[in-house]
Order: sequence, then C-alpha cells, then structure tokens
Amino acid sequence: MSTLEISVVSSEGLNKYSSYFSRIRPFITLTKLPAHVTYHHYDGGGTGEHVFLVPVDPTFFSDIYSCLRLQLCNTRRFIGPTQLGWCLIPASDIGLLPHDSVRYLSYRLRATDGSRSHVIVNLSIRLKGSCSSSIDTCQAVIGIPVTAVRKFGTGDCSS
Repeated sequence: MSTLEISVVSSEGLNKYSSYFSRIRPFITLTKLPAHVTYHHYDGGGTGEHVFLVPVDPTFFSDIYSCLRLQLCNTRRFIGPTQLGWCLIPASDIGLLPHDSVRYLSYRLRATDGSRSHVIVNLSIRLKGSCSSSIDTCQAVIGIPVTAVRKFGTGDCSS
C-alpha cells in the first residue's frame, strides 16, 4: 500500500475573510472519496504547514470516480467552524507518480453554494511507498475489434 503525502504549500485570497477585528483561524480537512475517510489538520492559527498522509491502494488510481475533497474551514469563537471553500482533486490529476517525486497542483476553491471563490490553494503531492507495478490501467470495453481494412476484389480502386 502506498501513501500520498499532501502538503498545503500556500493559499492566496484569504485576506478577504479576515479583518482587524476578526482574525482568521483556518484549518483544512481532506476526505478520500468514495471511501469517505476524513483527515483533519488544525494548527491553531494557520501558521504551520498542513501535511496529510493519505493511504491509497492501487485501485485508487484506476477508478475514475476516486478523488480527494479538500475543505478549507475557519474556526469562529462563538459560532464554531464555518466552511470557506472546497475543491475536488481527482485521482487523474495526481496520476501515478514515480517513487518520491513531487507534483505541484493549484486549485481555485468553490464557495459553499458552488460558485467560484477568490481563494487559491497550492499543493505539493508526493507518493511514498511502492505502488504495485501490476496495476491494470486498461479497461474492458465492448465492441468489435478492427484489425485491418481488407481489399475486396482484384481490381485497382483508383479508377
């Protein structure tokens, strides 16, 4: 089994949500779909680096419905946590990475109603461990295989 190390490198556009009187206290949750396993990271004030270790099996990359859901939330003093934005990271964006290589991805978050927000999250993704080399990337399809176009008759087709 392999592990995805997902680090939130930076975020842009969070200054819209903070003011002099209300300081933003962001935290991030990451949910692996379709298994619905949630990983939380809260560093107290949004100053540290968010690092998630997400175990993935080889079928995560071959399933077209596999994705990660990233949620950016804010902790408010009396109200509790509120969602600032979310995005879906499909497994096809991550792809099968070579061992210990890093891929950098950027996503514009969606607001709670699904519209585009001003927040952009920059991620670095590293695949730790070995992914099985016997992953079947081919999918079964139903159809008639076409091998070659046969020439019927002995005459020349140019006339």
